Amino acid sequence: MNVSLKVFRFDPDVDTVPRYTNYTLPWTEGLTLFAAIRRIYETVDPGLAFRNYFCGRGLCSSCLMTVDGKTKHACHLLLDSGREYLVEPLKDYPVIRDLVVDWEGV
Repeated sequence: MNVSLKVFRFDPDVDTVPRYTNYTLPWTEGLTLFAAIRRIYETVDPGLAFRNYFCGRGLCSSCLMTVDGKTKHACHLLLDSGREYLVEPLKDYPVIRDLVVDWEGV
Protein backbone atom coordinates (compact mmCIF):
# COMPACT_ATOMS: atom_id res chain seq x y z
CA MET A 1 0.00 0.00 0.00
CA ASN A 2 0.97 3.61 -0.53
CA VAL A 3 0.19 7.00 0.95
CA SER A 4 -0.05 10.21 -1.07
CA LEU A 5 0.83 13.72 0.01
CA LYS A 6 -0.25 16.81 -1.91
CA VAL A 7 2.30 19.33 -0.62
CA PHE A 8 2.16 23.13 -0.79
CA ARG A 9 5.17 24.63 -2.56
CA PHE A 10 6.07 28.30 -2.69
CA ASP A 11 9.34 30.21 -2.84
CA PRO A 12 8.58 33.95 -2.74
CA ASP A 13 11.98 34.72 -4.28
CA VAL A 14 11.09 32.74 -7.41
CA ASP A 15 7.36 31.98 -7.55
CA THR A 16 4.51 34.40 -8.15
CA VAL A 17 1.83 31.97 -6.96
CA PRO A 18 1.89 28.82 -4.82
CA ARG A 19 1.63 25.38 -6.40
CA TYR A 20 1.18 21.83 -5.13
CA THR A 21 3.36 18.80 -5.73
CA ASN A 22 2.06 15.25 -5.36
CA TYR A 23 4.24 12.59 -3.77
CA THR A 24 3.44 8.90 -3.37
CA LEU A 25 5.35 6.86 -0.81
CA PRO A 26 5.24 3.29 0.39
CA TRP A 27 3.18 3.14 3.56
CA THR A 28 4.53 1.36 6.62
CA GLU A 29 2.91 0.76 9.99
CA GLY A 30 3.51 3.73 12.29
CA LEU A 31 4.47 6.15 9.51
CA THR A 32 4.04 9.72 10.73
CA LEU A 33 3.57 12.75 8.53
CA PHE A 34 6.91 14.13 9.68
CA ALA A 35 8.71 10.89 8.77
CA ALA A 36 7.01 10.90 5.36
CA ILE A 37 8.07 14.49 4.67
CA ARG A 38 11.60 13.72 5.78
CA ARG A 39 11.63 10.66 3.48
CA ILE A 40 10.49 12.84 0.55
CA TYR A 41 13.28 15.30 1.32
CA GLU A 42 15.95 12.60 1.65
CA THR A 43 15.01 10.37 -1.30
CA VAL A 44 12.86 12.30 -3.77
CA ASP A 45 13.02 16.08 -3.47
CA PRO A 46 15.89 17.70 -1.54
CA GLY A 47 14.48 21.11 -2.46
CA LEU A 48 11.45 20.69 -0.19
CA ALA A 49 11.66 23.20 2.66
CA PHE A 50 10.37 22.24 6.12
CA ARG A 51 11.59 22.59 9.68
CA ASN A 52 13.70 19.46 9.95
CA TYR A 53 13.53 19.31 13.72
CA PHE A 54 10.97 17.99 16.14
CA CYS A 55 10.93 17.03 19.79
CA GLY A 56 8.84 13.93 19.07
CA ARG A 57 6.43 14.76 21.89
CA GLY A 58 4.37 17.53 20.35
CA LEU A 59 5.75 20.09 22.77
CA CYS A 60 8.02 22.29 20.67
CA SER A 61 5.42 22.90 17.93
CA SER A 62 8.18 23.09 15.32
CA CYS A 63 6.35 20.47 13.25
CA LEU A 64 2.95 22.22 13.20
CA MET A 65 1.36 22.12 9.75
CA THR A 66 -2.07 22.41 8.23
CA VAL A 67 -3.25 18.95 7.20
CA ASP A 68 -6.56 18.61 5.38
CA GLY A 69 -7.47 22.08 6.67
CA LYS A 70 -6.67 21.43 10.35
CA THR A 71 -3.62 22.29 12.43
CA LYS A 72 -1.69 19.12 13.32
CA HIS A 73 1.62 18.12 14.88
CA ALA A 74 3.34 16.26 12.02
CA CYS A 75 5.40 14.22 14.49
CA HIS A 76 2.23 12.68 15.98
CA LEU A 77 0.00 12.34 12.94
CA LEU A 78 -0.06 8.68 11.91
CA LEU A 79 -0.80 8.25 8.22
CA ASP A 80 -3.34 5.74 6.92
CA SER A 81 -2.52 3.58 3.93
CA GLY A 82 -4.30 4.36 0.69
CA ARG A 83 -5.12 7.95 1.69
CA GLU A 84 -4.16 11.28 0.22
CA TYR A 85 -3.32 14.14 2.57
CA LEU A 86 -3.26 17.84 1.76
CA VAL A 87 -0.21 19.30 3.52
CA GLU A 88 0.13 23.07 3.82
CA PRO A 89 2.04 25.53 6.00
CA LEU A 90 0.54 26.68 9.26
CA LYS A 91 -2.33 29.08 8.55
CA ASP A 92 -2.21 32.76 9.41
CA TYR A 93 1.60 32.95 9.26
CA PRO A 94 3.71 34.37 6.41
CA VAL A 95 5.33 31.64 4.31
CA ILE A 96 9.11 31.78 4.17
CA ARG A 97 9.28 28.84 1.76
CA ASP A 98 7.14 25.73 1.21
CA LEU A 99 6.13 24.45 4.69
CA VAL A 100 8.29 26.92 6.66
CA VAL A 101 6.50 29.88 8.18
CA ASP A 102 7.68 33.02 9.94
CA TRP A 103 6.61 32.54 13.58
CA GLU A 104 7.17 36.20 14.35
CA GLY A 105 5.58 37.59 11.21
CA VAL A 106 2.04 37.87 12.54
